[in-house]
Amino acid sequence: MPWQADSSLVQVQLLVHTAGMGTAFKGIALCAVGLEKITAQELIKLGLKPLDRRPGRLSFELESDRLATDLATANIGLRTAERVLLELGRFAAPDFDAYFEGIASLPWELCCYKDSRIHIERVRSKDSKLASQASLQAMGQKAAYSRLMDSFGMRTMPETGNTVGVRIYLDRDECSVGIDTSGDPLHKRGYRRRSVEAPLKETIAASLLFFSGWNRKFALLDPLCGSGSITIEAALYALDFAPGLTRRFAFEHMPIVSPKQVYSVREDFEARIRNDVEVDIRASDLDPDAVEAAKANAADAGVEDWIQFSCAKAQEVSPFSAKGHLLANPPYGKRLGSPEEAVALYTELGPMRDRFRDAGWNMGFITDREDFGEIFGLKPAVIHHLFNGAEEQWFHWYPGKEERIVAT
Repeated sequence: MPWQADSSLVQVQLLVHTAGMGTAFKGIALCAVGLEKITAQELIKLGLKPLDRRPGRLSFELESDRLATDLATANIGLRTAERVLLELGRFAAPDFDAYFEGIASLPWELCCYKDSRIHIERVRSKDSKLASQASLQAMGQKAAYSRLMDSFGMRTMPETGNTVGVRIYLDRDECSVGIDTSGDPLHKRGYRRRSVEAPLKETIAASLLFFSGWNRKFALLDPLCGSGSITIEAALYALDFAPGLTRRFAFEHMPIVSPKQVYSVREDFEARIRNDVEVDIRASDLDPDAVEAAKANAADAGVEDWIQFSCAKAQEVSPFSAKGHLLANPPYGKRLGSPEEAVALYTELGPMRDRFRDAGWNMGFITDREDFGEIFGLKPAVIHHLFNGAEEQWFHWYPGKEERIVAT
């Protein structure tokens, strides 16, 4: 069992640290590059105030008296963020002495127990004099342990308890230190226990819903469903079922977090779930094993009753409602099969394209090719460019008849 901090002492430490500072800490939501605007809109909807925005990172306010509540809200409620950090501090770091002193001055005892192990997972340096990742990691850990040993009156850190993940960013000699409050990446909702080759991340699948403006008033079809991420995320969204409601997070092991606070946030999210909604969501795939995997994943997510699954060839599917969205993640030549096979499939989707276009449906496809529209035979109205980790992706958007009329 990790050493448990006295809650009143922790609160006193927190109040002393934040005295006269207003919002002393910031949250940082990490997302795929290209999703910053969507993630910012999510933060606002959750009642959190976005601050500055950088590629793949958005900071937001954390009030000292709502620190645990706000961290729980962000981790449980964000659909498109990949991770949430607690920015423990920011300081000038023009040299190693300033870097060491800056890290040693931060209130690590608010996030660590006596036996916690600090793991600096990542260091990124941009336009800064300090750039050696190995040196910055080693010195950063040493400085953090120096602070903790002074705070706890210890000569060594046993490192036998929970691991506290840390990310450090240097930008123009300014250092930002972030504590990982998520643990496992947020795209790991917990329901995709069965997967097909090259699955779409849940966070990216959710972003397609926001890019397309989909809501439960529209029918939804994924004719290349794979493990079901797009339709499962759509069902969760339609039911207002928070994506992180069934999993746990790293911040729950921090001394400043009370289990009662987290429980209260979970209760609030549970109260919002709508089991009475009517929605028409359908998923199909040519591969029967993929369909079975998607069904099982939907069951694990608790939304199997809101999705209709079938085994069908994408080229042969047809519109089944007056208005709707077709969203798909067709196989990539780099991720699944060969480039030649991918091009052949995109070309073969022509009859499906015409049927849904003539019916006035909205269509969206996420691929690894910027020139998808040329192969598909239809120029997209909008292309959203994403960097999903090391993978470059493009979401090609084809608005339906009603949207085309409004646009003209």
